[in-house]
Amino acid sequence: MLKTAATALCLILGLAAAHAQDSSGASSGPSAAVPPAAAADDALPPPIACTFEKVFVCEAAGCNPSQELGTIDLPARFLIHFGEQIIASVSDDDLPHISSIQSVIGDGDTLILDGNDNMAAWAIELSPSKPEATLTTLAGGKVLTAFGTCKPAS
Repeated sequence: MLKTAATALCLILGLAAAHAQDSSGASSGPSAAVPPAAAADDALPPPIACTFEKVFVCEAAGCNPSQELGTIDLPARFLIHFGEQIIASVSDDDLPHISSIQSVIGDGDTLILDGNDNMAAWAIELSPSKPEATLTTLAGGKVLTAFGTCKPAS
């Protein structure tokens, strides 16, 4: 069930970009599925690589550590590309997965990315100046929380 929730999380990220629309909110065919390019003066962070090494799965009865982040054995690694609004990962079966970021909000030194897919919701909290990151998913009556670090992608 946890692997299904994590897989759904990855799928959520992929579908969110496909539903992006231009600023007028009107859909004008296939090009409306592509997120608009960032303006030159927008200060998007560069791509970052995140590694999650500690995961807890919580249900009404309590929380327990897990050795997997959904379908990905620990350490789980993600590439976050703000300009393309995607998160890329690879599952245990070595298949790549691209997920879309639905929204990014920031306040001071904190960024929160979120999305949803197939009855699962997710959020990542990180900081452009600090390495710590948190990933939380909600699906099937369970909450999965992962802790890790992020650094500039090389």
